[in-house]
Amino acid sequence: MSPRQRRLLGTAITMLAWGGFVFAWIWLNVNQRDFMQDARVYWRFDFANLYERGTVGGRDAYLYSPAFAQLFAPFGILPWEWFRGLWSALNLAVLAWLAGPRIGIVLLLFPGSPVADEISTGNLHLLIAAAAVVGFRYPQAWAFNLLTKVTPGVGLLWFAVRREWRALALAVGVTAAISLVSFVVAPHLWFEWADSLRRNSGVRIPADSLSITWPLWLRLGLAALIVIAGALRGWRWTVVVACFLALPVPWFSAPSLLVGIIALLRGIPDRRGAAVDPNGARDWLRSRA
Repeated sequence: MSPRQRRLLGTAITMLAWGGFVFAWIWLNVNQRDFMQDARVYWRFDFANLYERGTVGGRDAYLYSPAFAQLFAPFGILPWEWFRGLWSALNLAVLAWLAGPRIGIVLLLFPGSPVADEISTGNLHLLIAAAAVVGFRYPQAWAFNLLTKVTPGVGLLWFAVRREWRALALAVGVTAAISLVSFVVAPHLWFEWADSLRRNSGVRIPADSLSITWPLWLRLGLAALIVIAGALRGWRWTVVVACFLALPVPWFSAPSLLVGIIALLRGIPDRRGAAVDPNGARDWLRSRA
């Protein structure tokens, strides 16, 4: 076969494989009641009792900022079947974009893997990874991470260490602007959110539900050190690692966030239009190999 024929064959096989997976997810969507159980939290919001069920690990527990709920509220007009179908399609598309179609298929081949679990439950880890990757070119994307799980915002140390003050100002400024508008609309929700975070700080999560059992303070400190070291060496992949370590609760599906490293190695453009980390991450991996 000629190189062109091999490329066409590879593309056809990849498309067929993705078609099979999409069909499988649609089948799960229709036939399994618990499919996308985490995504239900992002579907419809009871703003009168937004944090009433806000216990970490609880069913339908909303733990993110009021701004996220206010921005996603319009999607509540969709039927649940439509919403969870669109949400799973979004996660699959983000996975294909971050990892590439072929690697994405490989990651989905293992039903019990964190990536497969992330797609099945519909959490935000892949979207957090995408925001961190996009954030090198569009720092405003960090608002998503800061207004959802908050602590992955430790990745902003990258801009501070490298004295990229404009990028840092954009990330913090956009987040502050969204938060201010949200606070003006419903200030009581922000006080309720702060109280919810305080109440959940001491909740114990079963170890078998977690991907890493270290306490948050230890993981945050380690994440900060990793970002600082990475910023000094120009290793952008360290930001993704730090986001994973800094998650408030690293559920079993949380390592799916590390798919963002693949995106950086694939050369998704950075803020200046050059390949992301063309030397740092690749050279580091080669030296370890």
